[in-house]
Amino acid sequence: MNQGYGSRTEMVPEVTAAATFVSRLLKTRGCLNEHQLQVFRDCLQQSLSEHYQHHWFPDRPQKGSGYRCIRINHEMDPIIGRAACRIGLTSDELFGLLPRELTMWVDPYEVSYRIGEDGSICVLYESEAPAMPSPAISPVNRAASPYDNTLNCKNRFMMGGRTSPPKNYLMTVSS
Repeated sequence: MNQGYGSRTEMVPEVTAAATFVSRLLKTRGCLNEHQLQVFRDCLQQSLSEHYQHHWFPDRPQKGSGYRCIRINHEMDPIIGRAACRIGLTSDELFGLLPRELTMWVDPYEVSYRIGEDGSICVLYESEAPAMPSPAISPVNRAASPYDNTLNCKNRFMMGGRTSPPKNYLMTVSS
């Protein structure tokens, strides 16, 4: 089995961005106090870090993206559900506080989300991948890899124009 690698500290910015975003969605409803939100955020961060531990590939960020996807689509994502249980929220209460359809991709160097099936993809967190040393293999002899910087599905989708706000744009969530 090809195991992922990377310590939990390598995924801290991405996991923090995801947990903070979901916490802010809960906060907009005004039903939870700051202590509950902090406990929820901490539990979600820990759960996501544990869940992604062997599925984090900084040199190939798209690998494992489906496994790391957080999804609410008429069913609650189990990781979010477990964190909500820690603060005493039932499944029905949680569904009342979060969007009915939410997809969040937590990948190395980028966290993005979409609300609704037809919503735009918005970027929550983005950073540059560290420069990788050039391989000693000449371009002529190098075998093609699906992980090269060619057009992947997400990049092809974004070729039509920017689908997320500029990096300096602050998005707010309101009810």
